[in-house]
Amino acid sequence: MAVVRRLTNEEMKIAVRLSDDTFRDAEQTSMGTAFPFIFSDAAEHLSYGAFEADGRLVSFMGLVPWTIRIGAAELSVLSLGSVCTEPSARGKGYASEILKQVYAFARDAGASLLLVSGDRSLYTRSGCAPFGRVLRYRMNNVHGETLLAGVRSEEGIVRDMRPDDLFALHATAAARDVQYRLGVNELATLLKAEAFASIMKMKHRVLVRESAGRVTGFAVIGVKGAPELQGTVIEQGGAPAAVAGLFGEAIHRFGLQKLDVPVPWQETELIAKLDGIPASVENHPGTLRIVDGEALIRQLRPWLLERGDIRELHLKEKGDGRWQLQCEESGQTFVATSEQLVRLIFDCAGSHDKSMPEGSNTFRHLFPVPFPYTAGLCYV
Repeated sequence: MAVVRRLTNEEMKIAVRLSDDTFRDAEQTSMGTAFPFIFSDAAEHLSYGAFEADGRLVSFMGLVPWTIRIGAAELSVLSLGSVCTEPSARGKGYASEILKQVYAFARDAGASLLLVSGDRSLYTRSGCAPFGRVLRYRMNNVHGETLLAGVRSEEGIVRDMRPDDLFALHATAAARDVQYRLGVNELATLLKAEAFASIMKMKHRVLVRESAGRVTGFAVIGVKGAPELQGTVIEQGGAPAAVAGLFGEAIHRFGLQKLDVPVPWQETELIAKLDGIPASVENHPGTLRIVDGEALIRQLRPWLLERGDIRELHLKEKGDGRWQLQCEESGQTFVATSEQLVRLIFDCAGSHDKSMPEGSNTFRHLFPVPFPYTAGLCYV
């Protein structure tokens, strides 16, 4: 039987090697470089591992804390990623044991949500569920020309980001209503790390739009070279017209044949600027688990108060694996599985999905809760 516990600094170096052996090849940077908030000795390590009787680390789960802003609300969230097990130790239940301790730690730490980069049965059978709604646009050079044609001359110039743009870029990102809250140094670290881009063997290119000496928009583009130039938008922010123009500029400037652009549903003004471009509707990458319902309602309260009277709203996990959302004042109750609850709170499914349990319509005026794109700069 393995011992499951948090790792020390020295043991994190072993975790980097295990992660590299699992996820990386010779063309990719080390996981230790691409995911500094998991592996760097500069931060407090929250990650867990399983150690066999001889003391070897054989299974690992990286854990990173974030604050996510939803309007006036701030959620305490943990992200789980870099999950790997040595081949000789697979099938022994180690990952499940680690996950149990991660859930307990998340609750003790005051987190309301756990974001998981995967969607395997390891996660879904223990309460993690798909969530959210993202429009994924697939652009080509024709779409790029259309977007460029829609940019007015007074909207300024487009150029590569310079080091002296960092404060302006941070201010533009921080002005978004829905975001991972990052400090200036955290933003700079993630721009350099290229976490999600490195998975696809892409490199960051950062474009900014400047008007009257002020940054009005930015786009972080992951770009991949031959045999087919393609890119994906990692992060974006600023005025919707400026941002849409940056997508067109990226296609033109980098000679991209394809550009994937994920846009969460709540960014309605940007979606309007992209009208006419083909898009599919997807969940956020990975899965989400509510780890503490009362903490989630408490942390969401400033946002929820703008949508209705929620003074007596409670969310509790029942012993049978289901959840109960209840308004004590009215006596209205919604009992659901983890997946159904996540669909109600973080997607629009609760407003029209006939498979949702009775009572879901009672709370439709409060939800869905918007969410920042989870495979951006803060991907874990």
